[in-house]
Amino acid sequence: MFKTVALQKAILNSAHFSIIATDAQGVIQVFNIGAERMLGYTAAEVLNKVTPAAFSDPQEMIARAKSLSIELGTAIAPGFETLVFKSSRCIEDIYALTCIRKDGSHLSAIMSVTALRDAQGLIIGYLLIGTDNTLPMKIEAERQQLALRLSDQQFYTRALFESSVDALVTTDLEGIITDVNRQMEALTGNTRDGLIGAPFKSCFSDTEHAEAGFKQVLNGIKLTDHELAVSGRDGKETVVSLNATTFTDRSGKPTGVFADARNITERKQAEKQILYLAFHDSLTQLPNRRLLDDRLRQAMTVSKRNGRYGALIFLDLDNFKSLNDAQGHHVGDLLLIEVAQRINDCVREVDIVTRFGGDEFVVILGNLDADKATSTAQTMVVANKIRTTLNHPYVLKVRQEGTADKAIVHHCTASIGVALFLDHEVGTEEVIKWADIAMYQAKEAGGDSIRFFDAE
Repeated sequence: MFKTVALQKAILNSAHFSIIATDAQGVIQVFNIGAERMLGYTAAEVLNKVTPAAFSDPQEMIARAKSLSIELGTAIAPGFETLVFKSSRCIEDIYALTCIRKDGSHLSAIMSVTALRDAQGLIIGYLLIGTDNTLPMKIEAERQQLALRLSDQQFYTRALFESSVDALVTTDLEGIITDVNRQMEALTGNTRDGLIGAPFKSCFSDTEHAEAGFKQVLNGIKLTDHELAVSGRDGKETVVSLNATTFTDRSGKPTGVFADARNITERKQAEKQILYLAFHDSLTQLPNRRLLDDRLRQAMTVSKRNGRYGALIFLDLDNFKSLNDAQGHHVGDLLLIEVAQRINDCVREVDIVTRFGGDEFVVILGNLDADKATSTAQTMVVANKIRTTLNHPYVLKVRQEGTADKAIVHHCTASIGVALFLDHEVGTEEVIKWADIAMYQAKEAGGDSIRFFDAE
């Protein structure tokens, strides 16, 4: 349990919702960062100055006062009493209202109001927890639990700690865990008792990276968006964005570290997928033109360094258009997928197969031989293997709703151009151009053939 005001403040301000606490007369005593963000006022502008009624729509206040008067059989005047009347009578009160922000704009919110009582049951204040009505009510259960425990300061702190949708952790200055919330238990697959007393860094796959972040916090630098992978007991890794800062005692002396770990696994997976799609053809899953330039540049650099030739094979399908025109693009796509697979089956794992565009494909062969004639022969073997493999008939199965799949048999050849490279002072575009020229020579020769680029 946490006893320091500093820790309580840190927890209050880590919440994404608005928390306002008043005295018994309704004058605001607590106004967290969530309230500042939602209403546009700073805490300094409202503490010990106004009641929450100052932020409420006057017309709604009048209507609510009238409705409550009828419901409860007693006269209720518009104002702060309207906001807290039910809670002062031990009636749970969660309602929608319109807040007026500092800039005059209106905001629809959901407000939960709880009366704060002392040990004798006397009201000593009120707690108003508000959320933007447009946001998901993800922490409703935690807020209800909080409402039941507000009379006890320790339970109050605990409930706030547990209300976060993020995994929360506190440690001592040695990095030993002193407390966690249930989200952290779920994240690690370990219990609160099992985590308390363990090194914080042990929760992560990269303990050195975790420890480096912890040391940064101890040096007075707030940790922001520090990416780490949490190791679960089931072996599953969850990527989190870690934010951490120290908390102090009343004298300002650091006594521990408060950390917030947000699960960003889905976001990272989405980013990875976006990156993959940026460099791969969505139909064939082969590297695209953008990645081809990078891989060819690497192959040319390696070739220049080790003195071994590399080769670029450029191929174009000879009779793809006839299939596409007769059967439609969806059938043409089936052919391209099959062509990509056949080419992949003809080369080594270290070789690169890419879809250049349309019905054109490029293969990069690296680490051939230091002798040009030998490299030419090696490349010819691969190119001819691709040519003959692509010559085999294609049986393309087209799905048809309500009937059996339709099988389309198609014969397709390829015109192949090859360019060798070694120590050329040219760029990737020039090498691709060489192979493209050779490919068109093969095409002009009637297709289903291979030509090598000859600069001479």
